[in-house]
Amino acid sequence: MSVKDNSFGIADLQDKMLDILKYFISVCEKYDLRYWLAGGTLLGAVRHQGFIPWDDDLDVLMPRDDYEKLWELMGNGKVDDNFILCRTTRERNYHHRVMQIVDVNTTFIHSRSKNEDIEQGVYIDIIPLDDCPSNPVQKFLQFCNSILFSVYNIQQKPEYNGGKMTRIINLGTDILLGLVKSQEARYKAWTKAEKRMIKYDPAKCTHYKCITSQFRELAIEYPKEWFGERKMQFEDIQAVVPMNAEGYCSVMYGDYMKLPPKEMQKVRHRTEYIDLNNSYKIYRGKYYMAEKG
Repeated sequence: MSVKDNSFGIADLQDKMLDILKYFISVCEKYDLRYWLAGGTLLGAVRHQGFIPWDDDLDVLMPRDDYEKLWELMGNGKVDDNFILCRTTRERNYHHRVMQIVDVNTTFIHSRSKNEDIEQGVYIDIIPLDDCPSNPVQKFLQFCNSILFSVYNIQQKPEYNGGKMTRIINLGTDILLGLVKSQEARYKAWTKAEKRMIKYDPAKCTHYKCITSQFRELAIEYPKEWFGERKMQFEDIQAVVPMNAEGYCSVMYGDYMKLPPKEMQKVRHRTEYIDLNNSYKIYRGKYYMAEKG
């Protein structure tokens, strides 16, 4: 099946991501796990009833408990013929804060991970939705721990496109990485920070926050009542979205029904090589792991 708009030449990539989403939804339905479309994917559902034409990724949210249950069910290297759930661990670094489901029969080599011996296929992002404390001091501590988690988990400068904030973030990242240089010490730093940032009692928290997402989202809180179940058209399927999908999009994007300027309508990932018909495994030593042989 083809997505309705191929003016940006990525319809085939979007179709692969849609296949992964369908697989993910089938797993959630089988094990009674909650999820919602998120970010630009949710915006695409609201505004386009499918992908934003120039969007080259796909995001879903899961409550932290269901996020960890999913990892227990199909993580730790378990794989079927087509998909594997990936996450940074002590042994492997994906230079990415959240879990991904990867199509192992495709190739999508990201510039940030081209030197890593990891699964390099087309993927979708699975983002945990965490409880946000109302106490200002706890809120600040959660923010600080989320920064430490991101820096020592990714171990690279974030991908931003210039500007004063980018320079500040890059400088802060360099300083923190310079203070903790060994891989083992960084692993201990981010795992401890993660435990501290998700420790808050759900019964005492009225809002959610995406504390493993981009820097700008660390200041955004969502009322829990927004996350009831509602279905919305996304390409050729009905997918679950937040009950108040419009409120989410408004907080994230402002006037979300207005298209951005033409110069902003572009794919955003920096890739080394894409092959939608062959596994990344045949490109090891050529397009990834090239420096290490």
